[in-house]
Amino acid sequence: MGRAVMHDVNDVAPKAADTEGGAVPDATSYLRALGHALRERREQLELTQEALSLRTGVPQRRIWELEAGIGNPTARTLLRLVGGLSTPCSQIFSRAEQLAADESRTQSRDDP
Repeated sequence: MGRAVMHDVNDVAPKAADTEGGAVPDATSYLRALGHALRERREQLELTQEALSLRTGVPQRRIWELEAGIGNPTARTLLRLVGGLSTPCSQIFSRAEQLAADESRTQSRDDP
């Protein structure tokens, strides 16, 4: 396999991961499902986004973004949120996987 020739600083070399582990799945639906799972848990506890922000130190705007499926939380942010929601990460991840699978099944049924 030859080396990529880059002629400009804005050229981007091919990712090594393309050949070293396969394609990376699109995370958009999973991140949307993760946000939904976080919102579900917050609402179960009858917390507002502001109250969760005060409990965790995560800005309310960031909580809104994550619940809307916008952005990708760092591990630190996620750990702060699940701590404030008194739930293990595994529970949030499990629910997010379930929601993402449900969304995937719904989309495949809707496709012609």
